[in-house]
Amino acid sequence: MNPGEATGPDPWVLSTDDSAPVAGGGDHPLAALTGYHPTFTGNGYLAARVPAAGNGFAEIPVRTQFHVVGLYTGHAGEWSRKAGLPAWSTLDVGDDSGTFNGAFAPGAGIRGGEQFVGGQESVGGDWASLGSAAPATTAHGITRYRQSLDLRTGVITTTARWTSPAGRVMDVRYELLTDRSRPHVAAVTVTVRPHWDGRLEVTDALDGRASIRVHNTRTGTAKGRIWLTTAAEGSGVPAALVSLLRSSTAHPYAESEGDGSVENRVVTNVVAGGSYTFTKYVGIATGHDSEQPLALAHAAAEEAAAAGYTRLTEDNSRSWRREWEGDVVVHGDVRLQRHVRAAKFYLLTSVRDGSPWSPSPAGLSSDGYNGHVFWDTETWIWPSLLAQHPHIAGSVLDYRVDRLDAARDYAAESGQEGARFPWESGLHGGEDTPAWAPFGRYEQHITSDVALAFWQYWLATGDEQWLSDKGWPVLRAVADFWATRATAGADGSYHINGVIPPDEYADEPNDDSAYTNVAARASLRFATEAAALLGEPSDPRWEVVAAGLVVPFDERRGIHPEFTGYAGQLIKQADVVMLAYPWENPQSDEVSRADLTYYAARTDDNGPSMTDSVHAVVHAHLGDTKAAFRHTKRSVEPFLRAPFDQFAEGRTGGAFTFLTGHGGFLQVFLYGYSGLRWRPDRVELAPILPRELDGITLKGLRWRGRTFDVDIRQDTTTIRLRAGDPIPVASCGHQYLVPSGGEISVPTRPPTPPQ
Repeated sequence: MNPGEATGPDPWVLSTDDSAPVAGGGDHPLAALTGYHPTFTGNGYLAARVPAAGNGFAEIPVRTQFHVVGLYTGHAGEWSRKAGLPAWSTLDVGDDSGTFNGAFAPGAGIRGGEQFVGGQESVGGDWASLGSAAPATTAHGITRYRQSLDLRTGVITTTARWTSPAGRVMDVRYELLTDRSRPHVAAVTVTVRPHWDGRLEVTDALDGRASIRVHNTRTGTAKGRIWLTTAAEGSGVPAALVSLLRSSTAHPYAESEGDGSVENRVVTNVVAGGSYTFTKYVGIATGHDSEQPLALAHAAAEEAAAAGYTRLTEDNSRSWRREWEGDVVVHGDVRLQRHVRAAKFYLLTSVRDGSPWSPSPAGLSSDGYNGHVFWDTETWIWPSLLAQHPHIAGSVLDYRVDRLDAARDYAAESGQEGARFPWESGLHGGEDTPAWAPFGRYEQHITSDVALAFWQYWLATGDEQWLSDKGWPVLRAVADFWATRATAGADGSYHINGVIPPDEYADEPNDDSAYTNVAARASLRFATEAAALLGEPSDPRWEVVAAGLVVPFDERRGIHPEFTGYAGQLIKQADVVMLAYPWENPQSDEVSRADLTYYAARTDDNGPSMTDSVHAVVHAHLGDTKAAFRHTKRSVEPFLRAPFDQFAEGRTGGAFTFLTGHGGFLQVFLYGYSGLRWRPDRVELAPILPRELDGITLKGLRWRGRTFDVDIRQDTTTIRLRAGDPIPVASCGHQYLVPSGGEISVPTRPPTPPQ
């Protein structure tokens, strides 16, 4: 086993323990795990980064943050940022000589890796490059250590034997959960088995050291209860936390407050061989949820405590089981299977049904990228939700619906009609890109990226009421924007000048970006189709501009230049290749193959993982499974951080946990090897399987009220309809109808030789 690599016989559980050799001596197993990155869990409303101790706050190797949806600062003269809560997970145990958490403090055995620079998270994957920022020392008295994340439930379990500075030995077991069934509830429980007689101290705290960009913090205590209120800087959005400590026996309480923190310490007499369990029930609410968030947080904590920890775990497990009805099963590659399930889990930690908030690139794991919303959501994260969780996908789109007026204002400010969505968006939906970055001014393709997600949602769900109430206003406004943003040429053509394409190495404005123009053309036609479906008037300008938009094409090379004047320079990430997927630009396979070949040779090898994800999807479409599988591996392995399979943005740095990478990687399985595409009257498939795998099973796919599975094997693919009316399927030029409760088989495409 490599140091830091997750282990264990259960494929759903990612774990790390002391089975790795301890490098350089020291009595703490994590001294050897120089790749250790703390895990993360959430219920789509609230979340926690959990350090090696299994509870509480830690600065290294990744600063633990505690986020809740929608808690943004004001602009403060520049741009808004995500605010963070105090550490609500602290439930420390100890004796009069020290505490369990103290064994993991700086200088006690965990090496630094990720750090925060200027409010933006960056990842240092090479320990040697960190110098004094990454001290390596030995933890005090920790043996038999193990930490596990159960992907089925999001529960994080940490066990260890700790010998205190006074020489007292105790076995400690933590469990931490964020309740998927109760959005405002989290819980931490610790069980202690002492090997000595004496006094055990237990401290429940709301630790202000984890707070980010909040002010006006107030705290309070009562017997067995602590609470804290605070507000995001600038915006004033309030937040409240309440923690109730419960145990099987009564104890004296010693409460204290100060420095934005509050704690409740209890002391109990213990005997060797006994078992002592303490549970804290946490309620969290903000001003987005209630005019009285403290009252809501109190009620949530009280309800959770009344239900008890066993009931919470049962309800949480039941809610997660419903989400995992949509699974991706990889046959024949245990490691890849683990990566796929971890990717799906991390996406689900930051979104939930009924929550009108859009995830940032790092979701609820941190304030990476200031917690802003980019095209990362609609282009990379969102499609992997739509396939199996349309109820959640619809809630995510509500973020854009609720900020449509802000997008209209933004278009008007730049002299256009309709709606222009900002490159970076925070609380209110105005442009939140830092002023030093040119992308907010010029990377305007995001407006079309939003439109594509809205159109895909209609194709996948067929919800006409949603289309009328939410989809149509957005699609119409996007079309109006492009109809007035495009410039007419003397020959009747139309141009979109002065933009930056997805390739951000092209950081100066250029004319007629192939991606931007193709996306704008498609968006104009989405609005025309939506108008026809709803019987609404269609603006004639939409089709005139769509038909006239210039899409650069080099007839000699048979490829799309990235923009007018592109001379073959190095690019950062997938750009033109995305015309084939996800935009499905009407072009021949020969053109898609030529674009892929041309730009693969010109793409920075150190670019983001999503480039390889898109290349894998397009290679699968073209039938080259060898190349598709190579890019599948390239899209995940260099970016994973041990031991819990979390994506970092880059091979050696960037945001962490990077949901954008997780989402792009999942699309390879959901849309690449299956060939799944949404149509208003059918589902299209073009299944193909790499020789390296025995099969891929997509469970719980959803289309217009149907639930179905697609089981891809080397020669035959089976489509099973689990619920709903018969489903029409098109595959490789043939039409099929899957009967209710039945299944059909279609040929799996054979690989084609590379061209």
